Amino acid sequence: MQRRSSDSVRIAWLDREGAIAELAERARALLAEDPRVLAVGLFGSLARRQALPSSDADLLIALHSHPLARWFDRIPEYAAAFADTSLPVEPFPFTLDELYRLAAHPGFLRTALRDLVPLAGDPAIWRRLAAAEPAANSERGL
Repeated sequence: MQRRSSDSVRIAWLDREGAIAELAERARALLAEDPRVLAVGLFGSLARRQALPSSDADLLIALHSHPLARWFDRIPEYAAAFADTSLPVEPFPFTLDELYRLAAHPGFLRTALRDLVPLAGDPAIWRRLAAAEPAANSERGL
């Protein structure tokens, strides 16, 4: 990611396309290794084209199911799956049921889906979640 231009100055840049290709390759491998994984998508600054060389990659991971009840207890497992990538990765592993509950409200998931870049798996999952009507709008008849 960094290239030395002199003894005292370093110029750093982020190869966005290369980083996304690397993440997509690892995401496809994860899908092949873990039958619970349905889709992996990139969101955050890298997806929005605002990432810096020091940025991490935020990954939304859609799971069919998982034996651990709390999504944040699953983070170490999926962080390990991306440990060999050149960017640090922040995984957000949610089951489909959890994702649909999140999609029913404004906030994190709605924001993440706005710029999500599908990396592996079924991209229709992200479209269906984005199309899910928020509960607040349903209650108001919007």
